[in-house]
Amino acid sequence: MKEHPLYVVAYTLLVCALSALLLTTAHVHWAGRIAANENFARIAAMVGAAGFLRDGMENDDVIAVFTRQVKAVEHGDMALFEARDGAGAVVAYMVDIEGKGRYGAIRGILAFAPDRQHIHGLRIYEQNETPGLGGRIGTMEWLSQFDQLPMVVDGQPGIRISSSERGPNVVDAITGASMTTFSLAQIINTMVHRFLSGGAAVQPLDLGVGADAVTRATPGYPKGFTPPPHLREEIRRADFMVPDGISNLALNCPVSSNLGDEEPLRGTVSQVTDGIKKSDEQDYVEMFPGEPQWVQVDLGASKEIFCICVWHYYKNPIVYRDVIVQIADNAEFSDNVRTVFNNDHDNSSGLGEGKDTAFFARWWGELVDTRSGEDKLDGTFARYVRVYTNGGEADEDTRFVEVAVYGR
Repeated sequence: MKEHPLYVVAYTLLVCALSALLLTTAHVHWAGRIAANENFARIAAMVGAAGFLRDGMENDDVIAVFTRQVKAVEHGDMALFEARDGAGAVVAYMVDIEGKGRYGAIRGILAFAPDRQHIHGLRIYEQNETPGLGGRIGTMEWLSQFDQLPMVVDGQPGIRISSSERGPNVVDAITGASMTTFSLAQIINTMVHRFLSGGAAVQPLDLGVGADAVTRATPGYPKGFTPPPHLREEIRRADFMVPDGISNLALNCPVSSNLGDEEPLRGTVSQVTDGIKKSDEQDYVEMFPGEPQWVQVDLGASKEIFCICVWHYYKNPIVYRDVIVQIADNAEFSDNVRTVFNNDHDNSSGLGEGKDTAFFARWWGELVDTRSGEDKLDGTFARYVRVYTNGGEADEDTRFVEVAVYGR
């Protein structure tokens, strides 16, 4: 009978059913304890981030401190907790942080100092990163770098996690765990911006520069290159934080230029808003040499602009001269004209002396901040965007790849 096919099928089904029953029973039986353990890990992380956790504290003591000294408070749309010491003084504001690491969820507690200029502390209570590598984000040895770390430097909010940069708001990265620390930095910076903006929902802007969307060219300095005096040091750009609902308003919008009806040397001006950010032979518009050239995007109506991102041809190492970005309410640029970026340090283009720095064209684009308001939650209204460029430092022609205008 045991050799009968129906016996084998029935036996297999019975084993599977019993296994499922055992697993379900175990899950139901332990679900409460698992949830309690997870909740205690979060409570302990809050007590630790606030600076109240002491060696040898029993679980009941930790819960008692949390109950007595940590309270939920209102802060816009943000779930915020306030930690007070025994005398009733606020020592920290705390938020839950959660995001995706390389191998799973990262959960923790981020505490802000009462001065709103420093991180008070950081605790990670759940992560699935590689032990000895990304898993080090949960160790106090690494997390102690965040104690009283400045989160606002020169008026700009945000922290960095880097193995090459140095600065007051920079934390040493973990060698071999770049994906983990990059994700954690994004998680932290999102909450820093939300906290400082009154609890409003903000997130890093997606510029669409994934591996398949750009030409990952990172050339060095060309031979014989003399850098201009205002060339900036290249460091990783901080996340640009925006509210919900932001998109590229310029995609496939009409483009005009100083050439009028004349065609450029290469390409067509419509490529400037076609959404293609690559820097190959057919992906750029080459303008005529000898004077400042410009392209202009018509958004179709006045729109709220949060930033403008410009990609010049970047496959070769080129520093473009006199990059000037203006916005206006009419096509002739005579009504409500505003210059939002100008790195013409010597006024060689005749549009005014600029204070912005020169830069090597790179695949990540040059981002121009047009946010307004004290909390940077509003944009600037305009219909037209014009970008000037006066060739490259090595007598390169002006070459535009893409102009994106992010807003709503």
